Amino acid sequence: MLKRVEIPITQYIIIGGGPAGATAALEIRGLDPEGEIALISDENYQFYKRSKIINLVSASCTEDDLFIKGKTLYEKNNIVFINNRVEGVYSEDKQVLLDNGTKINYDFLLIASGGSPLKLPMKDMDLEGVSTLYSLDDAKHISEIACNVKNAVIIGGGSTAMKAIQNFKKLGLNISIIEKSSHLWPIGFDRKVARIIEKKIEENGIHIYLNEEVVEFKGDNDKLTSVVLKNGKIVPAEIAVITIGIKPNIGFLENSGVKTEAGILVDENMRTNIPNIFAAGDVAQIFDPLYKKPILHPTWGNAKKQGRIAAVNMTGGNLAYKGVIPIQSIKIFGFTAIAVGITHSKKNFDEISWVSFEKEQCRKFVLKNNNLVGALVLGKNIDKKILKSLLKKAVSNQVNIDQYKALLLEETLDFSALFDKS
Repeated sequence: MLKRVEIPITQYIIIGGGPAGATAALEIRGLDPEGEIALISDENYQFYKRSKIINLVSASCTEDDLFIKGKTLYEKNNIVFINNRVEGVYSEDKQVLLDNGTKINYDFLLIASGGSPLKLPMKDMDLEGVSTLYSLDDAKHISEIACNVKNAVIIGGGSTAMKAIQNFKKLGLNISIIEKSSHLWPIGFDRKVARIIEKKIEENGIHIYLNEEVVEFKGDNDKLTSVVLKNGKIVPAEIAVITIGIKPNIGFLENSGVKTEAGILVDENMRTNIPNIFAAGDVAQIFDPLYKKPILHPTWGNAKKQGRIAAVNMTGGNLAYKGVIPIQSIKIFGFTAIAVGITHSKKNFDEISWVSFEKEQCRKFVLKNNNLVGALVLGKNIDKKILKSLLKKAVSNQVNIDQYKALLLEETLDFSALFDKS
């Protein structure tokens, strides 16, 4: 009589339902059809396109449009969805602690807990109309108010702010944008380049306050009525949207044994210092080929790639993350801006730039030892998909442009001819 052999079922726990977590869950299911997968999220929604949530405000999309893989994604793939917050990780016991006191066992753990939006350290943050813009619930809250008000303030001048401007503009609101830096989109632009975009934004009736901060929210009957700036100016506002960045959600890892700095330190396999614990997405801090040190790569595309790599390695594979060049882009009032790699000159770096305020165009290239390590392009009628691909390839390969320096300053530069073979 043959003896029955029990094949153990692997238990996978994923913390976080964003692009890294959702991609990993689906990848694991494909690689291990029998494994038990549980995905824990403090948002009671299945995977949605976070970058599009602001479009709810102007009804440019519906809530259903955000769920690009449907609202029953996890059920269809036999993935258990747990709406709860993780309070702790016990790595020695291979357990995750939820805030309701439940402990869940795991064989492999992926931490893809994403980030939390930064808030302003002041009172009256709970006034109706004051909100961050990071989650679907944030966007739903803003959209409920926006149709019945006149004045909106956007705090922060990055890519999320650019999207908010355009959606509030469609509603006919009076818009003010408050930026602590000397110019908008400081992560990509320098002051000179930013002025082209700022001029166009002001031409569309939007007030820009640079080198400024909000120091107080004023309200009446628990509703926002205005914000007070550092210089004392009072700006009318029934909505104040805070878009000043995010911080990685890693607080629950205290005493877990998982090594952290700004985020969770991982190797090229997305593995932490504990062999059966991995991290991916906005929380993963990994070696960067341009900066030559571990940094965070908080972008949608990077999160998906890291999630897939983590999943492969959690299921017994050996796939390496070779680093991804940071790419960001914005579109506003007919302009497109693309920032790839390092876009601000540093010590021992050189810069080649061409700017035309008349033609409302610019390009900037950052070099180290004549090798391309960053590029910024701004203009109209830009094919974003093609140009992003070309610049990404050129910066990834750190192309030596010594023989092309003169061409980079030509007004009619042909990016395809210059970089397509790089």
